[in-house]
Amino acid sequence: MHWKRDIEVLTPLFNRGAYQDTPELRVPSIRGMVRWWFRALGGTVDEEKEAFGGMKKFGQRLAGTVHASNLVFRITSAVTHRANPNPATLPHKVGGQASPQAALAPNARFRLEVFTRLGSLRPDLQTKVERALGIWILLGSLGLRANRGGGSLWPLAAPTTTAEFKECLIQMKFPWPVYLAGPEVGDSVIQLHKAATDTVPEPRWVFGSARGGRLSSPLKLKVIRLEGRLRLLITAPDEKTIGAARDALHRKPIPALSLPASWVKISP
Repeated sequence: MHWKRDIEVLTPLFNRGAYQDTPELRVPSIRGMVRWWFRALGGTVDEEKEAFGGMKKFGQRLAGTVHASNLVFRITSAVTHRANPNPATLPHKVGGQASPQAALAPNARFRLEVFTRLGSLRPDLQTKVERALGIWILLGSLGLRANRGGGSLWPLAAPTTTAEFKECLIQMKFPWPVYLAGPEVGDSVIQLHKAATDTVPEPRWVFGSARGGRLSSPLKLKVIRLEGRLRLLITAPDEKTIGAARDALHRKPIPALSLPASWVKISP
């Protein structure tokens, strides 16, 4: 296996290592995202351990053994610039949670290569890994606020039209419902990033929470590029989550910037 893609970052990327004031592209963060999508798309814990590695207590059939990763992730040809001034993680708020964070500016580019070592993967497992990689760069993000428009990724060889994008999702058998917000939401990084973060606290099972016991949101909002303009994409594991999000945003006293009435389903 030797998978490689050239990737562009469409929105500010909040990713950093040991130095809190220094943004960077980090392989461990990318591996973590791909592993998450591998599980979300149906990969078992034993398949995950076989491909990505794991310690003794990880897995079921493979529990009790240590597996080194069969996959090497490598970033090359990176062209990045530090965002200046640093944009806020929550641009529609002030103070506290909205304090500026170290970030890479939009339009950063890099090549991601993933290849096997210690022998090849089983063909079926390789197919699952490549599917997780492909879905991640189309529908996923990287870094802080990845579920709310931060670090939105887009492959340079991505579909260019909505019809092509829909066909790509069908070919990859992506099971989650996928929606596009209407063009009236905006087409600039600032407009769409604000729209993605303009949510509500409840219900927590939809929007997640960082307080009172951290809860990750299953609702993902991301910036993509179709027909030559930026658009806001919304996806979640099921229609129930999408419906609950739309209902909650409709009830906001001040209309949500993502304009949930404009969301149009494109897949499946």
